[in-house]
Amino acid sequence: MLNTLSPIEWSQAAWRLEGGNITLDCELELIQPIFLDHLPKYGVIVDAGCGTAKWVMYLRRLGYRVIGIDISHEACVIAQGAEPGIELIVADTQRAALRDHSVDAVISLGVVEHDEAGPVRALRELHRILKPGGLLILDVPYNNLLRRLILNPLHSHMIRRRRRAKWPLGFSEYRFSAREVRKFLVQAEFEPIRAYPNDLRPPRNLGLWVDYHNIVFNPFCPPKLEELFVLPGLAGKLGGVLIRWAPWVACGEIVYVARANP
Repeated sequence: MLNTLSPIEWSQAAWRLEGGNITLDCELELIQPIFLDHLPKYGVIVDAGCGTAKWVMYLRRLGYRVIGIDISHEACVIAQGAEPGIELIVADTQRAALRDHSVDAVISLGVVEHDEAGPVRALRELHRILKPGGLLILDVPYNNLLRRLILNPLHSHMIRRRRRAKWPLGFSEYRFSAREVRKFLVQAEFEPIRAYPNDLRPPRNLGLWVDYHNIVFNPFCPPKLEELFVLPGLAGKLGGVLIRWAPWVACGEIVYVARANP
């Protein structure tokens, strides 16, 4: 059941719900042009927590050299079955099997928020493997004003009801404000450069879809593959308008581009 997943299992939930089907639909994410604008064309890039390596495959086909690291052997087997010859390492991203200062850029997408102790330890490990001045593109769940004022209290109310009903709930992830992400990066010896909103392009939506399912969550009925990140009717249309014209209001994630200080 979804309510009994560990934090690591929650970090794997998306590709597990997709059943191991790898679709290189990377152009459907707002983060795609951020990669193309910032990642070094020459040099080694690490996707730390790559899952089934969608971004590793996509960027390799554009001419980048990308190595994927993931704790799940199953995810790496699925990825190598889809694209033989892909460079993958089975390892915990907090103990990456790479030398100090050996890579030019690191991608971390939806990973560091799953550590209940906070993200700084994971960020320091990413700093360790980066060359001085190396680039980090970090993506984490975004705790915007709408969530802090309205949606988080509703979610907390539902969690209290579920605990009273004896649901075995555990920690899954944090959401961070822009100020918090910047503070964590500085603590890990990064220089923050710029923040961007991230979500899926309409008609799909990540942030508002997750907000909705956090409130109506039913662990006995996980969403069907065709229902993932699709808001019905008017809600879907409103979500599309917000992502186009006010993305910081509706986006599910925040992306920070930062450089590793020497």
